[in-house]
Amino acid sequence: MNSQVRRPNHLRVLIIGAVVGFALGGFLGIFRGLEPSSRVVQGEYSTSTAVGYLGLLGAIVVGLLAAAVSVLIETLSERRNR
Repeated sequence: MNSQVRRPNHLRVLIIGAVVGFALGGFLGIFRGLEPSSRVVQGEYSTSTAVGYLGLLGAIVVGLLAAAVSVLIETLSERRNR
């Protein structure tokens, strides 16, 4: 019986997770920028700065979560195929 274990491509999963996380964070930054200007208080970040910061934060968080799930799936599949 040919029982080759397919392993996930961790780098691809990490990159896709980071891109999705950046898109989500960027969307939240843009959504935050759609508030009426009367609610914007002095000292808050501009919309472009918020998109950048939230995009990077989303890329880091979602990318690491995607990588962790990828490693977990690989570990569970290897245990099952022993």
